[in-house]
Amino acid sequence: MPIISVMTAAAAAAGVLIVVVAAGAAAASGVRRHHVVGGDPGWAVASDVLAWSADRLFTVGDTLWFAYSAEDGGVAEVGGEAEFESCDGGSPVRMYTEGLSRVDLDGEGSRYFVSADPGKCGGGLKLRVDVRAPVAGTTPPAPVTVRKDGRAAAPAPAPWASSGGRGVATSRTCVLLCCLLFLAI
Repeated sequence: MPIISVMTAAAAAAGVLIVVVAAGAAAASGVRRHHVVGGDPGWAVASDVLAWSADRLFTVGDTLWFAYSAEDGGVAEVGGEAEFESCDGGSPVRMYTEGLSRVDLDGEGSRYFVSADPGKCGGGLKLRVDVRAPVAGTTPPAPVTVRKDGRAAAPAPAPWASSGGRGVATSRTCVLLCCLLFLAI
């Protein structure tokens, strides 16, 4: 009989540990996102930016990455719907010309981006981003490394202390569960 109760306690401790790990993974899924505009082709007419953006949700704290050839003239952020629709980048709010540009979405509302080349903008190289409020309980954005080819590299794991205290509680819980498991065996 004692062997069965030890096995039951070990199984219960393992089950709790799985739940704790699953809860941590669920919390991590609320991390704000980094969007490489246009996907693999980047900011190019061939990428079909409209289709790329159709099913994406942009929230405050997200980051847009524009990867393009600097010779193409860059990306113009324009002030409103009229400039966006007419591809009028003559008086931009901001110009991005480096070939790899980071745009932080730091407030709610619509933002408009057009190719600085009017011909490419007319060919569909423009992006409207409707930025929504973040979902409650999300964590701050994880650092991201963007390679020279415009692709985002996997972010490094965040240290425990950067999780706002949650990591400390999780590690204490894991230590407690491991001790219970050890005692049960």
